[in-house]
Amino acid sequence: MNEILSPKRESMCPDVLERPCRSATNVCRLVSLAGCERAEWQAREAVRDTCSEALGARLPDALLVVSELVANAVSHTMGVTGLVLRSDGGITKLTVLDRGGTSSRPRITDADPLAESGRGMRLVDALADSWHTRLEPDGKAVTAVFHSSTTTDRGSG
Repeated sequence: MNEILSPKRESMCPDVLERPCRSATNVCRLVSLAGCERAEWQAREAVRDTCSEALGARLPDALLVVSELVANAVSHTMGVTGLVLRSDGGITKLTVLDRGGTSSRPRITDADPLAESGRGMRLVDALADSWHTRLEPDGKAVTAVFHSSTTTDRGSG
């Protein structure tokens, strides 16, 4: 059982494609989540492995946000295809790519207080500094943006 949960175990998602690119000023990584039964877990591990230094104290927020974005892609589209991580100049962007299947974009809704779902994008909105959606030829890209504590203080202005 421990072997299955190992973050280095690539066989969990047989078609994992990772392309790192690093320079002195930025870090980026593309992770394929297509066909991954544990896409949320794989996405959290990728964020943790790639962006923890850049995110600093914001890491727990980013982990929750990427989980929500992947869960939304799995639940409301034809599936998640990938995750793009970029960190440059104190700004980290987490982009979840989906396969489409719906023309609607993620939005904040007023969920019934007794409902078991419907609060994901409200959570994303509360935790990320900003977020946006971009239509792609094969689906959507939903990006959450986090500023490191050294570039801005979320509580001020």
